[in-house]
Amino acid sequence: MTVFQEGIDVSRYQGVVDWSAMAAAGKEFAIIRVGSSNQSGPYVDPYFTRNVQGAHAAGLRVGAYFYTYAKTESEVIRELDVFLKALEGHRLEYPVYVDAEDASLASLGRDAVTSLIQFSMDVLDQKGWFPGYYSYTEFLRRYINTQQLADYPLWVADYRGYVDYGGNYGMWQYSSVGQVSGVNGNVDLNYSYKDYLPLIRAAGKNGYQPETDPDEPDYYELWRAAQDKLDRIALILAEE
Repeated sequence: MTVFQEGIDVSRYQGVVDWSAMAAAGKEFAIIRVGSSNQSGPYVDPYFTRNVQGAHAAGLRVGAYFYTYAKTESEVIRELDVFLKALEGHRLEYPVYVDAEDASLASLGRDAVTSLIQFSMDVLDQKGWFPGYYSYTEFLRRYINTQQLADYPLWVADYRGYVDYGGNYGMWQYSSVGQVSGVNGNVDLNYSYKDYLPLIRAAGKNGYQPETDPDEPDYYELWRAAQDKLDRIALILAEE
C-alpha cells in the first residue's frame, strides 16, 4: 500500500513534546491519547490539550485515541462521559480511535468485545466524532470480529516489519521504540495509508461543518428572494 503520511502517537508517558522538532523530522500527523482509566475511574490525559494544540501549531494533522477497559455498555458510557468532554472544542483531521487491546477484555469473548467496540464507536459517531478502533494483530485475530466492524477505520499494531493481518486497515503502528527528534525516549511510529480529512469534512465530524455541494441551490435564500419580491409587489399594489 502507498503511504499517505508518517506520524506518531503520544500520551503523557512521552512528557513534553517539541512539536516543531517533530515536524522538522518529517512527521506529518499525531494520534494523541485523550484518556484512559485507573482504579478511580476514567481520567483525561494531562497532556492531551497541550499536545493537540502543539501538534496543530506545528502543522501536523491530529487524531485521538482512548484506552478502554470497559466490560459493559454502562462502563463505556462512563468512559465516554469523561473523554467526550475533553474532546469538546477541538478539531481533528484523523479519527477518534477506541484502543481495545487490554488483556482484561479477553475473558469477555469475541462477540462481547466486538459489541462493546461497536457500541463505543456508535456513541462517538452520534456525538459528532469520526470513530475508528485500534488493536494488535493477535488480539484482532482472537477477540474481535473485524468483519462486523468493516465499515470503521482500523489502526493495527504489528512490530515484526510487516502486518500479519489479512483484512483492510488504514493505519499501521509499526514500532513502539521509535527515536524521533522532539521526544525524549521511545515513541510509537505509524504509517497512514488514507487521507481521512475529506471524509471527516464531508460528514461534518470532528469539529468540521458538513460540506455542501456548490451546485446545490440554497433553497432558503431562494425562498427569501421570492418572498421579498412578493412583499414588494404587495406594497406597489397597496399604493395604487
